[in-house]
Amino acid sequence: MTTTARREGDNIIITVPVAEAHALRVALQPCPCKSAKATATTDIRSRLAQGIGMAIERQTTTQTTD
Repeated sequence: MTTTARREGDNIIITVPVAEAHALRVALQPCPCKSAKATATTDIRSRLAQGIGMAIERQTTTQTTD
């Protein structure tokens, strides 16, 4: 299963595989250090942000064509 996001009205619905739930929580925590970050957590944040953006854009496009 993959991480997905979609818009339903005024809500964004995000689905995350249970196996990735803890890793997502860790990835979203702010890090006060300036050291290098793990590539895996960067990938999780990137996919989540991209999915949310796609869901927002999909709903905006649908509303303007109706």
